[in-house]
Amino acid sequence: MNKSWACGVLVLLLSGCSTTGPFSLGEFHLPRALEASGHDDLVYWLRLSDSIMQSSEGERLREIQRLQQSGQQDDLVLALWLSHPKANLAQRQQAQQLFSRALPAVNTHLQQFFAIHQSYNQELITFNRVVTDRQQQINTLTRKLNELATIDEQINERRYQETGQ
Repeated sequence: MNKSWACGVLVLLLSGCSTTGPFSLGEFHLPRALEASGHDDLVYWLRLSDSIMQSSEGERLREIQRLQQSGQQDDLVLALWLSHPKANLAQRQQAQQLFSRALPAVNTHLQQFFAIHQSYNQELITFNRVVTDRQQQINTLTRKLNELATIDEQINERRYQETGQ
């Protein structure tokens, strides 16, 4: 009874692991209340944000390049593309500038929406600076350790030569 019960539980657990679950990223559905509330602009930005998050690296880079080369640059669209989680530091900083320039012209709901992206970018910019500082500290300490190892090796070499004579 115990073995068959344990096998049954194991089968149920394993079959549950293969299902996509209720939070599949491939399907993005807005709450009906939001879709019907007259916030079409917010719905547009949410859908665009979702498609940006689902995009591949190549798609993201092509779209950023297309938006930067087009004469009718939409700062907020470009800022969203530049705010992708895989964006580099320069892209995040550019996104912050675009957000700052374009946000005063949008309604308060959109300002709140874009404030989330701004905060996210700012946190990652700060994190990137901390990582860079730590890496510089590590490099400095590594260099000092190598110097100390060289000095230690020279001292040991002299001791060996003195005891050998």
